[in-house]
Amino acid sequence: MTSGSRQLTCHWPNSDNEHGAPMLWLGSWLVGASGEEGDWFHSDRGSAISRHAVPQAATGLRVRRWPNEGLESEYVDLTPVPRGPVLVDELPFERPQSFSMLEAHHVAQPDPA
Repeated sequence: MTSGSRQLTCHWPNSDNEHGAPMLWLGSWLVGASGEEGDWFHSDRGSAISRHAVPQAATGLRVRRWPNEGLESEYVDLTPVPRGPVLVDELPFERPQSFSMLEAHHVAQPDPA
């Protein structure tokens, strides 16, 4: 890392999942205009402060958490890459995200005839 490289600082909370175990967290870079996910930069069970060099190609970041390890993760996309520290426990995991990972499901409509 050069002295001119941008850095990202994340504060990962000490939170429990639905099973009473420490929450699993994952941070990864977004690298395109359509929310393409790149390399991950953090994977841990929380209660940490991590610092990362921001890749030139990064357009944002995705933070995932697993409140129930038997189900899919919940996530928040942050674009562009924040300039200040990311307080992960304050991210809006309940809000719909710009780059939805859910496929559109089309329900066949009955023929009105």
